[in-house]
Amino acid sequence: MNSKSSLGHSMPVVIGVVIAAVSITQENYGGAVFAAVAGAAVSAALYVKSRKQGR
Repeated sequence: MNSKSSLGHSMPVVIGVVIAAVSITQENYGGAVFAAVAGAAVSAALYVKSRKQGR
């Protein structure tokens, strides 16, 4: 696995964590959970998609 593809898989998680941090500072805990879960889901989907294309 090269670093470019692993960066692509982790970018949605990083964006989700940043959005979650901002949401927590505004006391929007539901939005923070949503951002973290959505980021993880998108990251997992990208990982699965790239694994299927690599076969």
